[in-house]
Formats: sequence, C-alpha cells, structure tokens
Amino acid sequence: MALRVGATTALVVLLAIIGTAVLFDRQQLAEIRGRTETTARTADDVVDAPPGTWLVKLTDSGHEATRSMPPELAAAASAVGPDVSGATSLTADGRSWPAWVDRREGVRYVAVYDIRLHTGEEQRLLVSTAAAGLVGVLLAALTGLLAGRRAVRPLGEAMELQRQFVADASHELRTPLAVISTRAQMLRRHVAADAAVAGGGDSAAARRLAEVDQLVHDTQAMADVVSDLLLSAQLEHVDEVAERVDLGALASEVVTSLMPYAADHGVTLVDEVAGAGGVAVLGVRPSLRRSVLALVDNAIAHSEKGTQVEVRSGVEDGQVRVDVVDHGHGVDAADVEHLSRRFSRGDGGSGGRRVGLGLALVTQIVRSHGGRLDVTETPGGGATFSLLIPAAAPD
Repeated sequence: MALRVGATTALVVLLAIIGTAVLFDRQQLAEIRGRTETTARTADDVVDAPPGTWLVKLTDSGHEATRSMPPELAAAASAVGPDVSGATSLTADGRSWPAWVDRREGVRYVAVYDIRLHTGEEQRLLVSTAAAGLVGVLLAALTGLLAGRRAVRPLGEAMELQRQFVADASHELRTPLAVISTRAQMLRRHVAADAAVAGGGDSAAARRLAEVDQLVHDTQAMADVVSDLLLSAQLEHVDEVAERVDLGALASEVVTSLMPYAADHGVTLVDEVAGAGGVAVLGVRPSLRRSVLALVDNAIAHSEKGTQVEVRSGVEDGQVRVDVVDHGHGVDAADVEHLSRRFSRGDGGSGGRRVGLGLALVTQIVRSHGGRLDVTETPGGGATFSLLIPAAAPD
C-alpha cells in the first residue's frame, strides 16, 4: 500500500509537470501569433521590424524584405498568394515559420516570427522541466512512500494484534474443547447403554440419546471451527520449505482415510486417482493434504445417502487438477463467488451449503501455491470442486 501511495503521488506530479509544459507551449504559440499580427498590422516599412520578427512588403511592382531575413524564407513570403490573409505559416530551410498576412489597399505586409527563438526557449524549458520533474518525482515518490508507511503502520499493527489474538484464543480453547468433547462422548456411551437396557420402548431414553448425539456433534463442530481459526491465523506466517508432492497419491491417501467416515454417512467414496502418476507439484504437503481433505469432507457432508463422491486427478495445460465430484444438493451459480468466504452459506435456506472456514482455508492454501479453486455444477446434480496448481518441472 505504501508503494502504491508513492507511485500514485509520483504519477500525479509527473502529470502536473507535463501539463505545465504543454500549457506553456500553447501560451507561447498564442503570444507568437499575437506578436506577428501586431507587427503586420502596424508596419509601414520593412526596416524597423521588432526583434525576433521579419517583414516582407508585397506590392504589384515587387517585394521588399527585412535585410536580416534568410533569403529562402523571404522568397517563401514573397510567394504568398493574393487571397491569403491572417494567420498562416511558411516553409523554408526545413522549418515551419509562423506568419501573419495583413492586406491593405494595394499593399500586403507579411510578418514572420523567428521560430528558432521559440525552439531554443522550448529546449531550455524541456531540459529544466525534465530536471525539476525528475527531482520532483523522486521526492514525491519518497514522500508518498514514507507517508504511506506511516499511514498503514497502525493498520498493520492492528491486523497483527488481531491475528495473534485469534491464534492465542484458538490455542487456549483447544484443550478445554477436547476435554468437553471427550466427556460428551463418554456421556453418550453411558446414555446409549441405559437406552439399550431400557429397550426400544422407552421414548424418553431415545430422546436423551438423540440429544446427547447432537451434543457430541456440536462439540466436534466447535472444535473444527477453533482448529480452522488457528490454522487460518498461522497459515501465512509459518515459513515451510516447499517439496515435490505427488498430488494424485496424496488425494488417494485422503480417500483411503475417509472411506470409513463416508460409509457411516451412507456415501460411497470412489478413488479414481490411484496410479495416475505424473501429477507432482511443488508445495507444502500438510497444507495440500488439508485442502484435499476439506474438499472431500465437504462433499461427503452434502451428499445424500446412497450417492457417491468421486475424486479424480490429472494434468491439464501444465496444471495438476484434482476434482472432487458429489451428487448432492448442488451449488447455485450466484453462490460460487461467496463460497470461499469464511462462514459463507448459500441461498438455499436450510439446505444451502455452509462451508464455514474450511473452503476459505482451501482457497488460501491453493493461492499460496500459485493455483486456484474452481466450483462448478456436476452434470445431473451436485457440485464439483477443482484444485488447479501449476505442475512441477520433471526431475
């Protein structure tokens, strides 16, 4: 931001200098026109021409010119047609000379300005303007940079404090949440055992078990949110060494680890990446695994029982592509832009996709690897999330 402020300030100064030079040049041309007009209208001979101008007197018997006037220019002035009047220009010695023609009874006076004087002034102006402009641009850029840094420093410090607070708070919450989750699971086992003893006819025991199941689920969801917050706060501040990662093998590993989880949800997880080969990228393996895991977990959570989720990989236009295809609720085109925002939800009411922090982290991870995340509709219903990351150079 500070660099942008400095560059913008320098650009404004540069434009102001250019505008000043153009305005000065136009004023000079207007002054030249006024000077030649006055000279031509007030002349009664060619001897007393004002400094910087020449006069040519045209009559039916011939012409007279100021003695210091270049011969070629005098010849061009004497050749001015009888119908020419007012502002004009003459061409001689490879230059264009501003002139003014005043017509009187039987006499025409042609006043010509010595454009070499204007050219010399213009060159001196350009040199001085360029020197002053260079100094001004450098000073403006430096001033803008320093001012920009001073202006954004409080914002940067506030963002760093916010990040540190989120990281500290998330870290401190993980342990008590883990304890609560463990106790909730222990409570569920006890309630489940009581429900089994009471038999299926005890509706109160069944309700208690359902409520405890929901408690376990909510506790786990809260723990996932805290973990995501911690990862989000740390992701851009942890320097990790990039390595060569086979994204196809990594996706296959994720599929294998989530198959029991998918089976509990009545979803068939299909591995279509095993043995793909040639899909290596340069990146941080834990982060890439987290991104694929989040996409597959999201697909399972939004799939109906009896459907399947396919995970595929390949290379396309120099990029490694991993597709996670589900056949669930689908995704609205209007929601695609918002799905990668934290805690976003589609417009589908209670059935809309809620992706929490997971997809925002996936987007952050993929961008840090120079790639992107695409979201499209699966033909026949559902959503397809695609990771595209530049492929690593062959060994």
